[in-house]
Amino acid sequence: MKRLFYISILIFSSTAIFKSQYNEDVFKKALASVYENPDNTLKLGQQMLKNEKDPDHIIKLYKLISHAYISKRDFDKSLDWVLKMKELSKTFTNPEQKIKVLNAVAIQYHNMGLHAKTMESLDEYYKLCKDLPEGKFKTLYLGLNSTIRGLVYKNQNNNELALEKLLIALDYLRKVGNYDNSIPNSSVILYNIGYCYFYLNKNNEAEKYFKESADVARSVHAESLEAFAYKGLAEIYTTQGKHHEAIGLLKKAVNLSKKVGDLVLSEGISKGFADNYLALQDWNNYEVYNKQYIETKFAREQSELASLNKSIDVLNAENNQKLAEQKTKSNIINLIIIFLSVLTSSYLIIRLIKNRKNNKLLTEELNQINKIVA
Repeated sequence: MKRLFYISILIFSSTAIFKSQYNEDVFKKALASVYENPDNTLKLGQQMLKNEKDPDHIIKLYKLISHAYISKRDFDKSLDWVLKMKELSKTFTNPEQKIKVLNAVAIQYHNMGLHAKTMESLDEYYKLCKDLPEGKFKTLYLGLNSTIRGLVYKNQNNNELALEKLLIALDYLRKVGNYDNSIPNSSVILYNIGYCYFYLNKNNEAEKYFKESADVARSVHAESLEAFAYKGLAEIYTTQGKHHEAIGLLKKAVNLSKKVGDLVLSEGISKGFADNYLALQDWNNYEVYNKQYIETKFAREQSELASLNKSIDVLNAENNQKLAEQKTKSNIINLIIIFLSVLTSSYLIIRLIKNRKNNKLLTEELNQINKIVA
């Protein structure tokens, strides 16, 4: 009896040890801090991931952690989690889960500059989206699909087409309201619309969208997104000769982005300071921020290079797998062709032999008839 009691304790202890630590409220808290404090998101996400067995929860946490690393511009680590998502998604039959994974994959490829692979993922999940029933999920992911397409076109300096896609995306996201991180994503879209107008030399429109991006980000306490908007707005003021106003905005951006560690944001802010101090002939500050800009740019390029090297390895592995599959298919096709060739040849040989026998019999019969007639 005593032994049974100890075994019971051991069973209950084991159950407690392996109990899921996923909590929806904690997940929402981690998601809310992905732009403001990605390190906190990583901490909470990895805590919840411990001993998690539910595939739906695991995929959400993988995506969350990948997103946090993207927020830090650590694409190398982000890619690791995206690959885990892809591997796990092979077992999924739920189209919504597949769409979430393909969206994350498209974002990852976009951030690594792999435009063809980005579009491939977007095309795949756009087809899945179109078959879904109408609802917020479908509307949101059609919007995100259009967003990433717009970002690809923007990176390719096709700002007119980028603007078209981003405005469509903004309309989609506004329809879903406060649903699944749609408001911070709206701030991202507004920021990129601002830059499209800026590159098209339409500063009034650009200023309007940068300010709206900052307002939306502030409403959900997405401090890094607010900082990005101020950086964009400062760039407009720099080109207009409003250097002191630009510096004031960049200082606000610095204060907002202290917890983030986003190399692209830090690089842009440093360059903004350097450009404005150069224009004001403030050589001391110019040297400080120009040095900071060069160092941050180098760190960002090294991070992207590491990610690119890994992505090349991944693409090579995918291509090798496809080649192996094609080779296997080719071998099967060749075996079928050989089998059919042998079968056909055998059939023709048998027919030939039979025909020869028949011809011989006919010849003999004809000879006998000729003898009788003679």
